[in-house]
Amino acid sequence: MARGRRAVLAAAVSIASLFAIWKPLPSGGASGVSGGDSLFVDPYLTRLRASTEVLPDDEIRALWVVRDALSSPESVSRLVDFAVQTRFHLLFVQVRGRGDAWYRSQFEPIAPQVSPTIDDFDPLAYLTELAHREGIAVHAWINVFYVWSNPKESPPPASVASRNPEWLLTDARGTRMDRVPASRWKQERIEGMFLAPGASGLRPHMQKVVRELVANYHLDGIHLDYIRYPNRTYSFDPESRSRFTLRYGVDPAELVAGDRAALQKLVGKDALGLLDSLYTEYRTAQVDSMVAAIHAVANGLPVSAAVIADPLVARNEKGQEWARWVHKRWVDFVVPMTYGMPPLEIEHRAGVYQRTVGADRVLIGLAAYDGMEDDLAESVALLRELGVAGYAIFSYNSLLESGSGAELIESSVLPPDTVDTDEEADSTESTWGEEEDGEEEE
Repeated sequence: MARGRRAVLAAAVSIASLFAIWKPLPSGGASGVSGGDSLFVDPYLTRLRASTEVLPDDEIRALWVVRDALSSPESVSRLVDFAVQTRFHLLFVQVRGRGDAWYRSQFEPIAPQVSPTIDDFDPLAYLTELAHREGIAVHAWINVFYVWSNPKESPPPASVASRNPEWLLTDARGTRMDRVPASRWKQERIEGMFLAPGASGLRPHMQKVVRELVANYHLDGIHLDYIRYPNRTYSFDPESRSRFTLRYGVDPAELVAGDRAALQKLVGKDALGLLDSLYTEYRTAQVDSMVAAIHAVANGLPVSAAVIADPLVARNEKGQEWARWVHKRWVDFVVPMTYGMPPLEIEHRAGVYQRTVGADRVLIGLAAYDGMEDDLAESVALLRELGVAGYAIFSYNSLLESGSGAELIESSVLPPDTVDTDEEADSTESTWGEEEDGEEEE
């Protein structure tokens, strides 16, 4: 091995050690922060709880809404009626699911499911009008890197994945995700095609998307999802791969899928471990850059993110260092998706989240599908005792499909004394569950 490469690796030790140093914030968050907050401004969730017109207001109740609920004026009206009946404060409404737009856009193709056409019906404008009339906040939910999931068809020509195929992730052999058989998606446990966080041209594009939303709609926030890599296998694109190779003298594909025994013999065990750490940090930095870029154009609106519940898995496998986003104030709060976990584990993790980022910077994401709704009441009861800021339920669509979603929320999520909490309690109680006759995948 050349002495030059050894020198690079030695210098990288100091760099890596700097990345590793961070301390969790005390419960309650930090003061003296940048990015829009100040010593005298409460965190967004605290402000929302204080200002909401939805009672009871001692905890925040949020609801994820998958995009197909926006397909027509009737479906949007039904959604808002449900949210009023079940007393949700905040809706995360999916307006960019697969690189498409459920709103008027110059930069993304309009979703073909919108009916009638976007010229006659703007789902996001209509939703914000109805929801704000009821005092319900609306955050535009954007799937950032995840752009296609249909194994039987290719993305439409107007899709960002079709217009810029060089932005798609590849595996270590350089095979792009649009050229991977759909059978491999299931084997690799990935959802579909992802864009590369390290593709420099993607950040300006996403900034245009967010600027357009913020400028044209009366939104209360921006909510980011799939703001991560699918896994370590699909970590590559030519641009970021070459940058890492030039910086550290090793092709990252060798680290993930190469002959590691030969590489260890070449560079040494300690240097190989360091290179692994550097590549993990390199990936998180690519995702960080997108979060910071979106925060910069949100025009002061709160930014939040749905994140992997296990911080180690999030960081090491997905490149998602979400605690750092909160510390840097690139996001105002995070929503760890604690799906499939038993209630006691959810309670434990919630305590860790509070100590790490602050109780007022996190909502707990809970699932209401595939039998997980059976644990909802116990999870909420434990979390309420812990004193969390609130919960986010996935999803409205699952609740609607179940046929008993309103009753589930009333019995499992709403405080026991919800009825009679305001002057309209009697009329609200009489409408409970009337809409129940009426995607798990995000």
